[in-house]
Amino acid sequence: MTQTHSSTSRNLLLAALSSADLALLQPDLDPVSLELRQVLETANEPIAHNYFIDHGIASIVAGNGNHRRRIEVGLVGFEGMTGLAVLLGHDRSPNENFMQVAGDGRRISSDRLRVAMQASPSLQRVLLSFAHTFMNQISSTALSNGTSTIEERLARWLLMAHDRFDR
Repeated sequence: MTQTHSSTSRNLLLAALSSADLALLQPDLDPVSLELRQVLETANEPIAHNYFIDHGIASIVAGNGNHRRRIEVGLVGFEGMTGLAVLLGHDRSPNENFMQVAGDGRRISSDRLRVAMQASPSLQRVLLSFAHTFMNQISSTALSNGTSTIEERLARWLLMAHDRFDR
């Protein structure tokens, strides 16, 4: 597979795509500014866009519906994308996704991403591989949240956030 590194994007997932797969997405990738606390996905609502973050951190938060009890279950930065439910054939997630650290990136409509994934098995493989990796992160986060001390949880979060900050 021919690798490419987009000069307009710092996102590692986009950079991992073949030239052909990136060209398939490129016309529909719109640059966006991502503001602090900007909601990228509302729980149980259709996901309109998938975001490939260049700078900043998005927080994925699970809740019990009435927002009294919420917990962060994942972080996404320049290594990935939001809207994994779309990759898995669904149009919504039970979790909220919002910007915890402002930044910028690229967004594509979920409908256009679905079309591109249907057109390219190699694109679908790369994006599903990221989904698998992210699901492992969620599992590790749940384990940490349930078994670690507050100090250990803070240290883990700081390391995960550090990995996603500008270098």
